[in-house]
Amino acid sequence: MTQEQWTAVDAYFTDLLVPPDPALDAALQTSAAAGLPPHNVSPNQGKLLLLLAQIQGARTILEIGTLGGYSTIWLARALPSNGRLITLEADPKHAEVARVNATAIQTVGSKGYDGFAIAIVTAD
Repeated sequence: MTQEQWTAVDAYFTDLLVPPDPALDAALQTSAAAGLPPHNVSPNQGKLLLLLAQIQGARTILEIGTLGGYSTIWLARALPSNGRLITLEADPKHAEVARVNATAIQTVGSKGYDGFAIAIVTAD
């Protein structure tokens, strides 16, 4: 399969399975405007992360490699109201952009800690 075919297939599934989302679109735009590298997960990959976390019944998720927080938003949406998402980013500029983008996530206090249900590495 050529890159062109792969891109067309990916676009088809994105259009079919991932409806437009203002918060996610804004996160991508903010990240691009800040000059972050375009290494975000694709919308289909974000949806898959959400589904995997929901299927697992995750209450606590560790994400290593936040970049601009796009995948963070997907993962946070998979958690129950008492869930916990810990995301780590080594680059201060990326972390600041992720903080701005994280306003799309409603935070709810969490009590207790029983390990991570899912650990995601979304960086090199």
